[in-house]
Amino acid sequence: MLELELKNLEMTKIYSMCLEGNVLKVIEYLKTLGEKDNDIVKLEKQYEDRFLTNNEVYKIDSDDQWIKDVLNSYFFYFRSVLTDNSVEDSEKKLITSLSKLIDDNKISNLDAIESILEGTFIKKGYSYVGGVTPPYRGPYIWKTTVKKEFNVALPDSEQKVTVYFISDFLMLSWLHFATMGRHCVGGWAKPEGLYYVDNGSEHINTDSDKFQVWFLKHEAQHLSDYKKFPNLNARNLEYRAKLIELIYSPQPHNLIEKFLNQSKNDCDLPHPYAAYSIIKNLSFLIFGQKYVYNMQQWIDIKSNFISNNASKLLIQNNNDLTKAGNKTEGVI
Repeated sequence: MLELELKNLEMTKIYSMCLEGNVLKVIEYLKTLGEKDNDIVKLEKQYEDRFLTNNEVYKIDSDDQWIKDVLNSYFFYFRSVLTDNSVEDSEKKLITSLSKLIDDNKISNLDAIESILEGTFIKKGYSYVGGVTPPYRGPYIWKTTVKKEFNVALPDSEQKVTVYFISDFLMLSWLHFATMGRHCVGGWAKPEGLYYVDNGSEHINTDSDKFQVWFLKHEAQHLSDYKKFPNLNARNLEYRAKLIELIYSPQPHNLIEKFLNQSKNDCDLPHPYAAYSIIKNLSFLIFGQKYVYNMQQWIDIKSNFISNNASKLLIQNNNDLTKAGNKTEGVI
């Protein structure tokens, strides 16, 4: 059991480092580990092959050469930005590579290029969502979509939302690449509804806390905020949605530990910065301290007290945003 806990801790640290968008930290961390079991040894070799030696031949579930060329262009870009190369230079190379595949070398805007790519993928029977998953660009490309309706209760409203369960992926953006396929974005919100990523790793229980809180309420809060504050930036959106998780989760201590592991005081990293802001603000409310790092201090606090204080933070944030006006980009 202790070995399992240590392995989970190691994987949590690796995931948090990947969220920051630099796998070089992961490789250095793996090198510092003492006794390594076969899984860690294998993982270390995977990272070296993918990011240091470039020995990996990427597996692509398609015989279509055009699709392979598009995906390999993105893989090269992921490898570049994730090893601390200039994002601007990496995007220029991505533009050059993708321009050849759309037969238009005059287009130098990635959004425009991805719009053309989307149309071609649709013709080939796939859905395609481009753009940026901060801090990097990287598309989601999949084959199957199943649509269902849900009613979602939030602190200030109840709304009917459409959920698109999407599966059979060709690509799951840069985080999936950075974590060797172990993690990916779980879903996202668009004006037309919520998208839930079914990567086939587990059975989807729509009655579970994971689905109802971590996904449904989190993403429904995004939908609500898109309407009320259409210019809200990613870190503010995530701050509010993560507070929703704390308010409704039956195990808020688990979320506190997760946020502590993800936390980073960097405005360019929406998820880590939102986690940092929540821990910082809750530390002040509950302990009267600037930032409480010690998990044992949080464990000593009753669950409902954590959730109630998360509600206070959301109310305060609502007030601050209302004062700032509906055109605000955010207040954190």
